[in-house]
Amino acid sequence: MSRSTLPRLTRIAVVGASLAGTLAVALPAPSYAAELVTNGDFEQVAADGGIVGWPQSENRASGHATIVDGAGPDGSRALALDLGDPGDKAAVGQDVPIADSSRFQAYRITFDERAVGLSGYGGDLWARNFGHDAIVGRITGDTGWRKADAVVLARPGAKAVNLLLALEQTTGRMLIDNVKVEHIEGNAVGADVQPTGAVQLTWHFAGIEDSPASYQVHRSTHPDFTPSEKTLIREVPEAWTAEDGSARPGQRYTYKVVALAADGTKLATTDAETVTMPSAFLDEQQTNVLTATEDGERARLAWRLKAGTKGPVTLYAGGPQVADGKLHKAHKVGTYGGHGTTGGATLRDGERRGATGFAVVGQGGKVLATASLASLQHPRMGVTDGKLAAIRAAIQQDGTPKSTYSSIVNRVAKGLPGYNYRPGEAQASWAQDAALLYQVSQDPAYAQTAYDALIESGRTMPFINGTAYSGSAALETANAAGPLAAAYDWAYPVWTPEQRAEAQKVLQRVAAYLEVSYHPNFDLPTKQSNWTAVVRGAELSLRLAVRGDGPFDLQEYRIPQLIDALGRHLDTAYSDAGWDQEGLDYFSYGLGVGASGVVGSIDAGIGALKAKWERPAFADLVMHSVSAQRDNARLQWGVSTVTGAVPIPGLIFTQVPADQRAAWLWQYEKTVGGGGGVYGLLNYPYGVAPQDPDGGPAALREPILDDHGGSYLFRSRYQDKDDVLVGAQNRNDNHIGWGGFDTFALSLVGQDVTWARQPAKDYAKRELFSKPLIDGFPEKRSTDSVAGKGETLESRAYAGQGGGHVSLDGSLNYELAKAHRDLTVDLRPVGGADSVIAVHDEFADSTSHRYDWQLAPEAGTTITFGETESGARTFLFKKAEGYLKGWIIAPEGAELSVDKGAFKVTRSGTESDFKIVLAVGKGTPPTATTSGDALTLGDTTYDLGNLKGFSPAGG
Repeated sequence: MSRSTLPRLTRIAVVGASLAGTLAVALPAPSYAAELVTNGDFEQVAADGGIVGWPQSENRASGHATIVDGAGPDGSRALALDLGDPGDKAAVGQDVPIADSSRFQAYRITFDERAVGLSGYGGDLWARNFGHDAIVGRITGDTGWRKADAVVLARPGAKAVNLLLALEQTTGRMLIDNVKVEHIEGNAVGADVQPTGAVQLTWHFAGIEDSPASYQVHRSTHPDFTPSEKTLIREVPEAWTAEDGSARPGQRYTYKVVALAADGTKLATTDAETVTMPSAFLDEQQTNVLTATEDGERARLAWRLKAGTKGPVTLYAGGPQVADGKLHKAHKVGTYGGHGTTGGATLRDGERRGATGFAVVGQGGKVLATASLASLQHPRMGVTDGKLAAIRAAIQQDGTPKSTYSSIVNRVAKGLPGYNYRPGEAQASWAQDAALLYQVSQDPAYAQTAYDALIESGRTMPFINGTAYSGSAALETANAAGPLAAAYDWAYPVWTPEQRAEAQKVLQRVAAYLEVSYHPNFDLPTKQSNWTAVVRGAELSLRLAVRGDGPFDLQEYRIPQLIDALGRHLDTAYSDAGWDQEGLDYFSYGLGVGASGVVGSIDAGIGALKAKWERPAFADLVMHSVSAQRDNARLQWGVSTVTGAVPIPGLIFTQVPADQRAAWLWQYEKTVGGGGGVYGLLNYPYGVAPQDPDGGPAALREPILDDHGGSYLFRSRYQDKDDVLVGAQNRNDNHIGWGGFDTFALSLVGQDVTWARQPAKDYAKRELFSKPLIDGFPEKRSTDSVAGKGETLESRAYAGQGGGHVSLDGSLNYELAKAHRDLTVDLRPVGGADSVIAVHDEFADSTSHRYDWQLAPEAGTTITFGETESGARTFLFKKAEGYLKGWIIAPEGAELSVDKGAFKVTRSGTESDFKIVLAVGKGTPPTATTSGDALTLGDTTYDLGNLKGFSPAGG
């Protein structure tokens, strides 16, 4: 029998899978000096049935907000939010003005709430737009009436706290009554209990003139307790919020926070706040996570499994192959049950038997989670002796590594002016760069620079000093958290104990804020938004960097939650082809911050994210969509801009398939060069020779046909500015997060010109769309919003080239009876042109509409039109030596025009048909002949009435 023990997991919650139980019941709030909420009891109803005092409506589709007589807890009127589809929304809101915006202000929010058949995520009050967005009173399931209670802080400069009563990612009804907001003048703590069992704490000390150095959070089951060592659950330096993740179901807790001076003197204590925990916690974990940490002579194993996992689990140990799920040579450590979906074991040498690979196995012998034994010695993320040796050798000779290293050296030498970011973020990036230079050069001066910049980052962090942009404090903090984590990890070995302790205080504050930060884009079950990658990924980097150090435990409670969020993000935000709806800018931003957490977890031996990270074909996506032009012009979808840096270049090296690594390096050398930064230097594939992708793996020469998102990327070759890149979109999917009007959108780059662009975030500038517009709208006319209900009818590649054919249906996105596109992309030289695109768009509806078939080239392009050529009407775009020539087949009834730089072919009626051929190239544009629906260039004929039947010669 194993002698393994199951020690108490520090601050780990006992999480149940049951949805049943009650939400928190708080003690009654103190009496109010003034009523700050208009019609918070919902007794006032307008003559038209409107809700007096709640003018902000975010009701969408099936979402409705109504006042119901007799529905309140005392038989009075109450607000009812009803939702029939989890993808819709029911929400109303109002602003609570802030009288004095010159300093931090604290407010207590209370209201009565009841859930009636709420499935899924549930409902809440979202306090927002004052610098620290907070979720209050989240509720789900079926409940009686209960009181929600929380304290929020309004940052200096905030004009109002916005209250939004919201129901989303659920179906059912939420009842709300007696919404009140109290301005707090004294010392108070708020405890906002979530259905998951997490208690989000926020405190405010209005009566202390000097800023306390730290805050102690105390908790007791006795309401009249005196704070002591026995009641202390955590201490946070210079913060005003933190999470208690160790509460138990069904317990009644009282919280107090004590403010301390730098010498440990107690300055003040808040009033007590008492809550009752739900009888069972909602378990939202969807990812199996195992961690294995070397702790002196012991190995500490801890796991958190997917919600609903049944039965005991067995722990196996062995060589490295066990971490890959291969158990044939593993030995059984023990079987563990009765602890729900969480558990752990501490193995001494005799039990471990030298094992470095571990696996948790469930019923039927299924491997649930794996891990390799990780050391807590610094550096522990990204930096290894082998990498350092390769870097030191490479920077002795000319090449990309040397130029990358030199650029980092020069940037660090410039100091803060070399980092054009927000306060906190700039210093954090400076610290990260300097810390890596220390690792490479072993010059302690760089480690000192890293320390000084890290401390300054903590001093200027937006959430600390109240300068965060309203609603985005979580992002601004996360932008700094990842670089701070790397700087701490890489410079730690040479810092003094005193420096380490001061650095840990900075990271404690950041961690405390991130664990309670809220925004629906990352907190709701759908994790596709870049908010998840940035905020959760940055926090994961931080937790991995500090675990086991100073005041930080092994983070066995929090790390699995963060890995779960990132795992679901990787699963749902990116198709197999790497596409995500937000486009290349946010692909680069989200993963540019979050991927360091993903890769850091793999470095820490945690196997949960490895396959998820390697699944999307990110390198292939970037290679198909970013040109070799000097301005890095690229294909657009979502809210991508026309040009920009190559997305996350250094981090892609960690997940690109081995057979594509040399080709990706070739592209990297041409488009990134020495601009890859610390991850470009760390992850550069030393010893790999670049390979021209045109002679590389076949996948890189074939088009990307992504039927999931409705995204199709075609590239003629990988050489220079004359490469032709074509992007065709259909918006087959849509989720929370930035989304563009991509149905039938066309993006076209070649000859050092962007011939067809999209508006990025400038939706109002209709002249920037390259796609059909209906009555002036890019898609839905009912709400002017993205639907994501397109359908791909067919997609196929042409053999021997990078082109292909797609048939698309966009009727639901356009809200028409018919919206059909056949698109042929022929990337061979044809009739003197470099490439040809043939488009047949058909529209029909029961009512008449105006249809504008539009192309928007880059600024400076000359456009002429109106010539007739063999029965077709032509238009011509020219810039420098390049051209795009178009032919409109069967042009009768079509009006041609140019408006604000965009070319339009306009038809009106209940039916409209567009048959258009585009050719791009350099020099003299070709001429064509037409016969009926067919157009011939050279010896190639494109039948616009049957593009599906087109087969390129030699294909």
